[in-house]
Amino acid sequence: MSSMNKSKVLQALGKRWEVETRWRSMLTMSQKSRKGIEGLGAGYLSRLVESRQKTVDNLERLVALTVESVRRAGGQVYVAETAEDARSYIAELAKRRGVGYVIKSKSMTTEEIELNSLLLSQGIEVVETDLGERLVQLAGQRPSHIIAPAVHLSREEIARLVKEKRGATVPPRPEAITRFFRTDLWTSFQQAEMGITGANLVVAETGHVVLVTNEGNGRLVTTMPRILVSVAGVEKIVESWEEAFNVLRVLPVAAVGRDATSYITVIGPGSMSRHASVPEYHLVLLNNGRLAASRDPWLREALRCIRCAACLDVCPTFRILGGHVFGEIYTGPMGVPWTAITEGVEEASKIAKYCVSCSLCHHACPAEIDIPMAISWVKHASGGGTMRERMLTMYELYARLGAHLPGLFNWLQGSRFSRRVFENLLGIDRHRLMHRFRGGSLYKVLGEEYQRKRSADIVYFPDTYAAYIDWSIGLLTVRVLEALGYSVAVPKTHGSGMPSIQYGFLTKAKKIAAANVERLKDLIKDGVKVVCTEPTAAYCLREAYPKILGTPASQKVAESTHELTSLLAGEAQIQPIKQNQSSQAKVLYHHPCHARLISPQRPSEKLLERIGLSAVYIDYGCCGIAGTWGMRKGAEGFLISAEIGRRVAELILETGCKEIATESSVCAQQLRQFTGLKVRHTIRYIAESLGVQEQPPRLLNF
Repeated sequence: MSSMNKSKVLQALGKRWEVETRWRSMLTMSQKSRKGIEGLGAGYLSRLVESRQKTVDNLERLVALTVESVRRAGGQVYVAETAEDARSYIAELAKRRGVGYVIKSKSMTTEEIELNSLLLSQGIEVVETDLGERLVQLAGQRPSHIIAPAVHLSREEIARLVKEKRGATVPPRPEAITRFFRTDLWTSFQQAEMGITGANLVVAETGHVVLVTNEGNGRLVTTMPRILVSVAGVEKIVESWEEAFNVLRVLPVAAVGRDATSYITVIGPGSMSRHASVPEYHLVLLNNGRLAASRDPWLREALRCIRCAACLDVCPTFRILGGHVFGEIYTGPMGVPWTAITEGVEEASKIAKYCVSCSLCHHACPAEIDIPMAISWVKHASGGGTMRERMLTMYELYARLGAHLPGLFNWLQGSRFSRRVFENLLGIDRHRLMHRFRGGSLYKVLGEEYQRKRSADIVYFPDTYAAYIDWSIGLLTVRVLEALGYSVAVPKTHGSGMPSIQYGFLTKAKKIAAANVERLKDLIKDGVKVVCTEPTAAYCLREAYPKILGTPASQKVAESTHELTSLLAGEAQIQPIKQNQSSQAKVLYHHPCHARLISPQRPSEKLLERIGLSAVYIDYGCCGIAGTWGMRKGAEGFLISAEIGRRVAELILETGCKEIATESSVCAQQLRQFTGLKVRHTIRYIAESLGVQEQPPRLLNF
């Protein structure tokens, strides 16, 4: 990490009020969005994805159809190849028409082309009329969030801003601030000669532009000036009104958890407008890398984005850092592929480092965009990660050595001197609580019989932790499955390769994926299932490997892979646990990030309830460790990870729970460190309910 980037991170972490406000705001917004999406129904989401993918597959044809429709209706349309082309067209238009005053509605595309700065340099006054956009304009900043541009500003800061920039004194209350700007902006609406809007959608068959707003300013921008210009990226085009509806039905739900927005404004040239007859109308369609992206296998999915910001709200690092650090024009997770599209891979790589590959953005995205894999490709295309990140991909080698020399490695991890050495050489922060090695491996404990088995009901993929660090998890899993009547094979495989995917070393990740698929493919005949106790391993086999390899064998393995508790949820033999100390206390269930994609219905929580435990669940999102990322030194990982961990711990401790159940070994590290509670793998509770015991006795923690 460069000294400039490190300074930006430390500065962001130092703004305690801003971090706290952003964290709680994003948490609330993500919960509303998730609840809204769950109530919407899968049919709407599938139609949304279908509509957006149709645009991506037919982009050039739809651009031509839109141009034809707008011109036929009497409007003017300009297809800009670059950002410079687009802003120059608008600036020249304003100059020719003698425009001196412009009002704008909210538009990320005009931010992308840096329109305001060009117009201001030519002596044209520009006023943003969206309240949040107006605030950041007065502050001399750029938006920090797609739908909440000023989320980083406090009421007190806004009141000071009004006094400094507008010469008025207002109390730091939302109602008073809103009343002031309602009056203050009215003068701008009256003086404006040109209105400029973005576009949520462009309907190709008629040429209409659709705006989705909540404040009513969009209506005034599109009706009061004599000249109206709409600026839209070509990916905003849909072919028909039916497809437009598919987007409009989902957008407000995903963005703010509401069924409908306050205003849907439909505009176009002349009599095409549903709200007013605009004397002069121009539509600027912007390419700026989008057409090329539609042909790129890694970036084309990003063109399905509907700008709902759901990915920003769930992103653990965005909640802490905000858009002024995690992003440039386009911020947060989706900001990485969109920066790659509009500015190139090198620029995108500067913010890609803030992605921790938790995949919550993929889970939250209503358009089903695999944002983490797109970000991984950006890291790969820019040359991969740092040398320290390359060393972190050797996690499995470290685990194997620790399994052979547990006493030495446990001592090294506990020694202050060696922890400092690890920090300087490997970049592992000395403050990070590490796992302790049990000694030996699952493969040795089980014996070669399980490795040689060629006909079994279940193939167990233990991943690195259960294979080499604490094999008791793997042993209990095998014993539980056998107690339920399954025949189990445990072939010797590589780790999942997630660190290589996470840091963009896709060449190495491809080799690991290919080796694992080769080892598994012949064992899954006749409906045999692959089962994982580590959610990240299930994610790699199910989601990442088919995209990295693109082979029939990888798809076959993906279709056969299950997360353990999803499989066990259908087992009638799992009965209430005998009353003991564990079952008498409330247990908080932590739903690991990758399990949300593989097992979104939280089968583990249901199993815990079924065996007689009082399970508590809070949807706070990622716990913040994000695998080896949260182990990294200082501002590159641990400091941000700790900020997230402390906030998650506060929410957990407020429940009064004394134990935490989860499936992720790295989540267990984070939760144990910041809550101080006992953290146990869900398989331990299930084993107790079946009377299954490991030999030798189990560890007490995870």
